[in-house]
Amino acid sequence: MADGIDVTSLTLLGRAKSNDEDAWHQVVHLYGPLVEKWCRRYGLGAEDAADVFQETFKTVARHIGDFVPGRSVASFRSWLKTIVRTRTIDYLRKSKRHADAAGGTAAQMRISDLPDPLAEDSDEEAEADDALVVHRAMDLIQGEFNPRNWSAFEQVALQGRTAIDVAAELNVTPQTIRQANYRIRRRLRLILEDLVE
Repeated sequence: MADGIDVTSLTLLGRAKSNDEDAWHQVVHLYGPLVEKWCRRYGLGAEDAADVFQETFKTVARHIGDFVPGRSVASFRSWLKTIVRTRTIDYLRKSKRHADAAGGTAAQMRISDLPDPLAEDSDEEAEADDALVVHRAMDLIQGEFNPRNWSAFEQVALQGRTAIDVAAELNVTPQTIRQANYRIRRRLRLILEDLVE
């Protein structure tokens, strides 16, 4: 795709609600690693996490129409985390029925070492989660832009360099750098606007 693509006016979430297959792939690309991270945080092994992952996205697909940004659930990320918590608890309840009971001090210590799945994230954890999603979004759209413009965006937006300095290195005008930066930021906003707090 070229830098001048006409981006659809619908957000990623709006497209997912319309059952756009590409949008669903993008949602899983953006949020899959975060769901896996939360599953690991809840102490699930790889196989159990894969089951919870699958159940989580089945639930999201069934209820995506219920999610409305700006209501009591502040963001898609927190809505998704609630689903992961619920699916994890459901999974642990089901597996508990089949597990042998363990008791004593050792079992109590293992239980106390598990993170509380209902505990709120610290500010650092929430920022890390949002940063992961933003980086995944950047990976998702990078191919839509020519490499020179992407490099200019990274230097200005991520490294804090001035458009004037980057333009001088690339032998273009500062306005060219600003336009590339604007287009890429606009594309990121379109993907993320109703997904992050």
